[in-house]
Amino acid sequence: MADLFAILGSVSRALDAQRYGLDVAGQNIANVNTPGYARRTLDLIALAPEAPGTAGRGVDVVGVRALRDRLLEARVTYEMPAQTREAAMAEALSVVEASLGTPGGSIDASLEQFFDSFAGLADMPTSASQRDQVLIRGEGLAAAFRNMAGRLASARLDADREARGTVDDVNALIERIAALNVTIGGASSMENSLHARDEQFELVRQLSQLVDVNVLDREEGGVDIAIGNGQPVVVGQTSYTIDVQNSPPAGYAALSVGGVPVTGEISGGRLGGFLQVRDVNIPDYMSRLDALAFAVADEVNALHAAGFDQTGATGGNFFAFSSPLAGSAGAAAALILRPAVAADARLIAAGNSAAPGDNGAARALADLRQANVLNGGTATLSDGWGQLVYRVARDTKSAADERDSRAEIVRQIDALRDAVSGVSLDEEAMQLMKFQRAYEANARFFQTIDRTLEMLLSMSGR
Repeated sequence: MADLFAILGSVSRALDAQRYGLDVAGQNIANVNTPGYARRTLDLIALAPEAPGTAGRGVDVVGVRALRDRLLEARVTYEMPAQTREAAMAEALSVVEASLGTPGGSIDASLEQFFDSFAGLADMPTSASQRDQVLIRGEGLAAAFRNMAGRLASARLDADREARGTVDDVNALIERIAALNVTIGGASSMENSLHARDEQFELVRQLSQLVDVNVLDREEGGVDIAIGNGQPVVVGQTSYTIDVQNSPPAGYAALSVGGVPVTGEISGGRLGGFLQVRDVNIPDYMSRLDALAFAVADEVNALHAAGFDQTGATGGNFFAFSSPLAGSAGAAAALILRPAVAADARLIAAGNSAAPGDNGAARALADLRQANVLNGGTATLSDGWGQLVYRVARDTKSAADERDSRAEIVRQIDALRDAVSGVSLDEEAMQLMKFQRAYEANARFFQTIDRTLEMLLSMSGR
């Protein structure tokens, strides 16, 4: 009879184990759409018999664990920054590309109209209206360069603002990850920290979308995180936020952690993408635009200064710059008509001599549109603008293609991870049925033993 009571205890443990299995399957189903959730599995162990003549003491619950593949999870945080970096670059560069205008409707059109005005002046070198037309087209060309320089500068400021906003998001995630380290480290058991670990994995994933990270697992649970060339931002329960200072002369954001500059070390994530556009791509476009504006002013001024105006004097410069230049830097933003010429159309040089009706200088300026004056005498001024447009389009397309390629890599890794950690409703339905049937069978066994004990007790008169 004592053995029958022992069997009742064994069956009672079995009922608890099957109920626990139902609970675990229900938890998985409840979190089928929860980001970062890793499927739970119940670990059971058969209890050995205490004495000869017994089959065993039934089953007991060892614990609940989350099914994770650390290699795949690490791979996600490795691949994610590259994908989001290209996405950020494609996003920012598409704005730059749109700001360049349509072919034949931007600086290329202003160049054509400018040279057309000199062609018209060559046909009527003494016409006051043609001279006014040259002034209008010249100012239009200078304004086109200034406006384009302003749009590029605005796009650079936009990239800087996006970078600053991303830093705020990074700092918020860093603080939350450090707080979860405290929760995980202070948990009384692995089971009690599973939800915190799920949340932390999702936060680390979000962080890897914003900046390239190095993640190290802690022995007691949780993670340490470094960015850039190994600058720590999370160490145990301590977080080190990214500080932002305004750097002269333009006031763009300079980033540091604990006083150590990290701006140049961040190359991945959305933050790395916006910094790349702000510090590399757009400055390159601005430099090329400045070089083109400087070349236009230099070539036009050289021909104009060699000619003669209506007063019989040499022409002097046609274009000028509103502020002193260091090389060609800033030429596009500073390009203007020389004030004296802008104020008096008679000072436009049309001839190669002071003779009335001479149109040599105007003809030479009109022919400048076909002259190979750029890239060592291999490209025209219009070609120079086309090369700038092509570079922007190429960079934008390259970033978009790389974004799509990287996104497919991340998708495949996520699919592999989901095969291990993801919740399958079909599989959980099978688990529910398995534990339900096991519970029902153990309940019948319990009833059988209970009736047997009741019969034995009645037979003994107790």
